[in-house]
Amino acid sequence: MTRSALTTGPRAPFTVFETGQVRPLALSLDQRHLFAVNTPDHRLEVFRVGSRKLTHLVSIPVGLEPVAVAVRSDREVWVVNHLSDSVSIVELESGNRRGHVARTLLVGDEPRDIVFAGPGRQRAFITAAHRGQNVPFDPQLTT
Repeated sequence: MTRSALTTGPRAPFTVFETGQVRPLALSLDQRHLFAVNTPDHRLEVFRVGSRKLTHLVSIPVGLEPVAVAVRSDREVWVVNHLSDSVSIVELESGNRRGHVARTLLVGDEPRDIVFAGPGRQRAFITAAHRGQNVPFDPQLTT
């Protein structure tokens, strides 16, 4: 195919209104699965990690405009949804890594990221857009 066959002329400018990702990838604790936020489709993508390739396993619908993902345990992944001001707690089935949103936390305006801390990852810290939003969440409530 020649280069002229591929050109279609000038294009109109296009503006993307998608929220920027913060931490879009997370590896499972056993390093066998990769979790990726799919921001435009509002999904969490789950892949099996092979020696030379990734194999897509499942797409799990989450909240609006997911921007960050963090692994809490072998059976639980948390997804930060920027536009819906929430965190989706995804329960994973053992083996095939299929899953579903087991709970949704409303966390304040425009959450951006999440980290777990403490023994057994018992504390979740979620950043939000505005100062003074400090609401403690206990991950134990999700199990």
